[in-house]
Amino acid sequence: MLIACFSFQQSFTIDTFALDSFPSNIILFIGDGMGLEQIYFGQLVEFGFTNSSSILSFPYTTTVSTVNIDGTTTDSAAAATAISTGVKTTNGRIATNWNAKMDLTTILEIAQQNGYVTGLVATCHLTHATPAAFAAHDSSRGHYQEIAADFSQTNVSVMLGGGYEEKYIGHYISEFEAWGYEFVQNKTALASVADTPVLGLFTGGSFPPLNTMLENSTIPTLSEMTIKAFDLLNSTEQPFFLMIEGSQIDWAGHDNDQIYLAHQIIEFENAVRYAKTLAEQNSDWQVLVTADHETGGFSVEDYSFQTTIPLDNDSFTEKLNKRTARAQEVEVDWSTGGHTNTEVILAGIGPFTDQILDADHHIDTYSIMRQAIDGETDPIGSGFYKGHLPLYVKFLIGLASAAMIGTGSYFILKNIIKMKRKGNRKMA
Repeated sequence: MLIACFSFQQSFTIDTFALDSFPSNIILFIGDGMGLEQIYFGQLVEFGFTNSSSILSFPYTTTVSTVNIDGTTTDSAAAATAISTGVKTTNGRIATNWNAKMDLTTILEIAQQNGYVTGLVATCHLTHATPAAFAAHDSSRGHYQEIAADFSQTNVSVMLGGGYEEKYIGHYISEFEAWGYEFVQNKTALASVADTPVLGLFTGGSFPPLNTMLENSTIPTLSEMTIKAFDLLNSTEQPFFLMIEGSQIDWAGHDNDQIYLAHQIIEFENAVRYAKTLAEQNSDWQVLVTADHETGGFSVEDYSFQTTIPLDNDSFTEKLNKRTARAQEVEVDWSTGGHTNTEVILAGIGPFTDQILDADHHIDTYSIMRQAIDGETDPIGSGFYKGHLPLYVKFLIGLASAAMIGTGSYFILKNIIKMKRKGNRKMA
């Protein structure tokens, strides 16, 4: 594993932001399934062995735990809920507590309550777990129709991704239009949008892998959607909250496909770089980069490049081919096709991001964002964990139950044997 070959750039000059500095524009990037080794891999493919990744060059950087309420490996739903609400939950929950008895107020909803315009951008269908956990509430991540119904009532100003099929958001498109949304289905139409609200659904389900897309594709890239979302939200002259997910880094991990991974992580990098550049010019912008979890147990083992790095003046196809070739020239290892408990990056720039250095879990990401909105840090409400038993307590209860059952079985068996012996003596 070559992750030790780079180090985080941490600033030890603490930025002090008075409470009158909020509201701040907040841009949250989530690389689904993105571990540190995935970031490093993307850097090698795109830039070579230099610290050129914008993700790795934020003023404040740390790693945080991703475990769910039980202390076990999270899924995207539980992780995104922790990020969006500051509350740990069980896998599969969408902005609800562990037993789905309570809806949890999300950072997007808090932003709206404070006069923000809001946006969601992803390369999956928008009813997928991560975007859903910011604008919907449900007991199960698989309830796409219920999640879509929630979306139609949330007043999110910019929604860009996939999912125009009926089983996702398609059934509710007419409702969005009735609320005044402009509905667009290709990047040419998206480019012409001049005002909010807008609903852009560019595929029936999720986007195809980047390495299979053609130069004349009608589907916008993650960075193209990011730039448009910035333009639209910023033009409202209101503070804005925007969540952007690089959804398919995770899927490349599940497939153990390094070519798929390279293209997804590099496109995510491009979107982050654009936002970071803007934040460097606007001191009241908060930009955060994290991941819901790591996928694949991925590591970079070695590399030997024969292909030159992609250049700015290369064509789309030339860049595509170079990235594919360079990805194949890196020796990698996968330890699983699932999620892991590997800690993930939390990096940022802007108001309150000095607190990243003290963060240790996803719920701290929520606190940093909320502080930039209204000066508070805690989740809204209380009693989220009432009745929940930690996993080790459940384990002990299980052991005790097994022991009691075992003891009871022993005495029952002992009595049966006694009765059988008495019967045998009478027969004799």
